[in-house]
Amino acid sequence: MKMKKNTLISLTASILLLGVFIFYLKRKKPEYLVSYGYGFKNEKYLSQLKGEVGDFGLLDHKGVFHSLYRDSDADAVIIISQDNKCPMAKDKILALEKIKSSYKRNHVSFYFLNSNPSDSRSSIIEEDKKYQIELPILMDSSQVVANHLGMKKISEAVVIDPKNWKILYRGEIGEHLEEVIKAAVTKQSLHIDKVTDSNGCLISYEKPKSLSYEKTIAPIIINKCMSCHTESVGYLPYFDNYEKVKGWGAMSKETIFTDRMPPWSADPLYGSYVNDLSLTPEEKRSLVKWIDLGAPRDGISDPLIQASEKLKEKKEIFKKLKPIYSISYTEKNIPPGGLIEYRYVQLGERAPYDMWVTGLQTLSSNPRQLHHETLMITSKPLKFYESLIDKYADINEETRKKNVDGDVTMFVLGTINQYERYFAPENYLRFQAWGGGHLQPTFMDKQGLMIFVPKNSYLILESHYMGTGIVDNEKSTFEFYGFREKPKGLRQIRSVYTTNFNFEIPPNTKDYVVTTPEWIPEQDIHIREFNGHLHMRGISVKIEMTTKDGKTQTLASIPNYNYGWGVGTYMELKEPIAVKAGSRFRTICHYDNTANNPYNPDPDKKIHFGQRVDRSEMCIMHVRYTNDAELRAEK
Repeated sequence: MKMKKNTLISLTASILLLGVFIFYLKRKKPEYLVSYGYGFKNEKYLSQLKGEVGDFGLLDHKGVFHSLYRDSDADAVIIISQDNKCPMAKDKILALEKIKSSYKRNHVSFYFLNSNPSDSRSSIIEEDKKYQIELPILMDSSQVVANHLGMKKISEAVVIDPKNWKILYRGEIGEHLEEVIKAAVTKQSLHIDKVTDSNGCLISYEKPKSLSYEKTIAPIIINKCMSCHTESVGYLPYFDNYEKVKGWGAMSKETIFTDRMPPWSADPLYGSYVNDLSLTPEEKRSLVKWIDLGAPRDGISDPLIQASEKLKEKKEIFKKLKPIYSISYTEKNIPPGGLIEYRYVQLGERAPYDMWVTGLQTLSSNPRQLHHETLMITSKPLKFYESLIDKYADINEETRKKNVDGDVTMFVLGTINQYERYFAPENYLRFQAWGGGHLQPTFMDKQGLMIFVPKNSYLILESHYMGTGIVDNEKSTFEFYGFREKPKGLRQIRSVYTTNFNFEIPPNTKDYVVTTPEWIPEQDIHIREFNGHLHMRGISVKIEMTTKDGKTQTLASIPNYNYGWGVGTYMELKEPIAVKAGSRFRTICHYDNTANNPYNPDPDKKIHFGQRVDRSEMCIMHVRYTNDAELRAEK
């Protein structure tokens, strides 16, 4: 009886305690989010605040590329939807400026996001000038980022926590936004009972015109992806059929959002290119939606299989072509890994006869071993340039000491380029091949171009080996296609590059700028192609021209440089650029030597010029051009 009484007392006490706890919960404001203890009673906003925001990358109106996840060191990232035409949004700019000015010294990143396809870049620039917005305006003409963030109205603010990439706040630009930012910066808890919806114009999202696999999706993949991602070319993953594309859907979507693929990031404001692989807004919108829907398939045929077979047939045709000259070289006993110096060798003695080359191909016996090789046509033998290194290599003694490669070979290339530029400029050319023959052979006759290899000139090879885990050998064969007699209507293409050998990038520096010495052509020329070359810390590169009257303009810009594809990609202009003799050219490179750069092997190191992509950097813009005097002579 006594035990039953004690049990009853305990049960009554438990009920009372539970009642007190429930009463306390009703009085306590809920904490729905862990980060800084934010809580929202409004279920409408609570449902939109869950989930992680995936990484994305966009170009702003000034030509600077921004990646969300590179703001990982910020306390908060604020993105505000923007539109040139919404009348209700203009008064919010002053309110935002007041909020922004309070956090200049804190790590808070502010961005506008323009997702109106009808707002051109020029109109966005004018809007910036008119209202003095003074913030990066990210251009999202495909609308995939705005849709990803769940934005519904213009002037809607979204606050993202870089520690977990979750949305902390969604609503108007006002006191609530300021409270959230303040709490994020001070790491304090905050509870908001009600969030006021933005009173801006509704965002009109465009739907893809078609999601047909056969008619829409497959043609995009054929035109923008299969020049690399097919078994006959050799770059993984292979997109040779529908099943393979579907299997890589999630990864493909990520690379589209971050602008890593297709491999093209030249700023369209500066030139139009024949080999432009970038996605149009409609193509990007269609691919993302198709992937989100589970990659549905219609019809019975697979255009990817047909395209893959055509590529194989094309490769077989190339095999039947007869070169006018070929030469091979075998590198033996390549170390299994570690620091493998660049190798320089001379192929044979001299070119046996004049050659007007319209096509070049390299074939490797060991493609896994070969990262890239550069073939140079020179006027002197290799030993000559090695003897001139101290005289012509524009590299100071301090840079030599800091050179991580630790060998004189890194100066050979610079010496060859400088000597040939100033003392034998007529026939010098560099030809690069990547991965032992991928995307080969390269033909130039369709562009009306050729390379003249004079009799008795020299072929010097630069090889970069990667190591395969064993002591290994690699044999490269070089095949030249073209003519033994000069053909009519083809013009000699030449190459030069601007570079800086002497610089030091401090550790943990987010945006370090390197500028090259100037190149000044002595004759009128037409520029045909550009190719930027940086390493793993490089984030952007552009080339500027200053004419004799002092006007400076950007000729080409790569605002989202990626070493993985940029090193071997020449950007071929649709319309060559006419340049007068005496114009000055310089290249400007930007580097991110911090942990925010996902490609950075070690942000704590000082970085100097060198050939090792993981331990050093380069700042180079290759330029290919034709000489106007040659055209006048032919006429």
